[in-house]
Amino acid sequence: MKRLKGYLLILFLNLVCFTSLSAQTDAERKFLASTDSLNTQLFDAYTRKDYPAAEALCQKIIDLYDAHATQLAEGYAYFKYSSYYNMASVQAIQGKKQEAVNSLLKALDSRKMEMSYKKIINDEDLKGIPDAPELQPALKRLKETTDYLYILQNAPEYTRTQSVDSLPQIVYAQADEPDLKRVRDYFRLDSVAVAGDELATIKRILTYIHDKIRHDGQNGNPKGGNNSINFAEACKDGSRGLNCRGLATVLNECYLSMGIPSRVITCMPKTYINDCHVINAVYSSTLGKWLWIDPTNNAWVTDELGNLLSVQEVRARLRNDQPVRVNEEANWNNEKKTTTEDYLYEYMAKNLFYLESWTRYGFNTESDRENLINYIFLQPTGCDSEERNPRNYSVNDDRYFWQAPQQAKTD
Repeated sequence: MKRLKGYLLILFLNLVCFTSLSAQTDAERKFLASTDSLNTQLFDAYTRKDYPAAEALCQKIIDLYDAHATQLAEGYAYFKYSSYYNMASVQAIQGKKQEAVNSLLKALDSRKMEMSYKKIINDEDLKGIPDAPELQPALKRLKETTDYLYILQNAPEYTRTQSVDSLPQIVYAQADEPDLKRVRDYFRLDSVAVAGDELATIKRILTYIHDKIRHDGQNGNPKGGNNSINFAEACKDGSRGLNCRGLATVLNECYLSMGIPSRVITCMPKTYINDCHVINAVYSSTLGKWLWIDPTNNAWVTDELGNLLSVQEVRARLRNDQPVRVNEEANWNNEKKTTTEDYLYEYMAKNLFYLESWTRYGFNTESDRENLINYIFLQPTGCDSEERNPRNYSVNDDRYFWQAPQQAKTD
């Protein structure tokens, strides 16, 4: 029941999305009204455990699409192949194994809907169905594109043989620079810091910014400069928040203003699908390493003993099947708990294939047009990300990428 409910929800969300399009034709509006009604009946039949009726309703949706396909945009095929998935579920429950295999194969081979290999394998309704020999080629293809932990674990290793002598050192502005002093005063960070306790200070500043500015993935950066003060001013009335990159930019300048080296790290998948994620790497002098700090989720990561982990340690542990855990306080906008399984083993496993760093960190860095920064991409050996500008640096050497911090020289 869990999986069918999930797909019915996806169908509903896509219905909302489709109905918002101004270019909809009359035929498309009528099709959506009919599928909405049929999906409501399907959900009711499934809830009543009337599986034959649910199967028949799946077929009605498929037939409805086929009858109107020439009048519909390509995206509407999603409704047909989602219905094949739902049909496979109710057929499997009824013991119609071969019929369920055939329906699932049609859904998989269509490539018209986003499907997760793990979710199919773990779908209770489909228990035993994915074992069918005829499904294996499609499932293998799906595993290689949607099982993100598998993809990360099978990525090539980094190599440390390339010459890095000509590459720039990554540098960090000093806390006494005037703009960073303004940041420290604006956010009143002296009152947030814990005197004499670096790790407690890092955590408190993280939670302070997480609670002060909401995550809002639908908004781009505010106009007026990519810096923490401008961003916070744009958000202070509560009418908007910041995306993950904006939050990481704000938090980065806060740490720098307190004399704590910090970096904005863009975490990217092997193949860009719908998003990436941006976090901070914050250098702990106490531990001698870059800590995983994520303002979107108020998150840091530990091993099974509670030891704080760096970004490279989290990635290595995921690759080697070693335990990683997100902190209990981790959450999204103080509304939804961030869990280890969803956050680390699914979402971040996807987004740790490539990593991007700036070459220097200071105030307003990404909008400083008079002193442009370059970017450094850390990639597995032999892999090439399409998300790069040729003038930037690409390396396979993780030791170079995670070099210990050095402050920028002042004039």
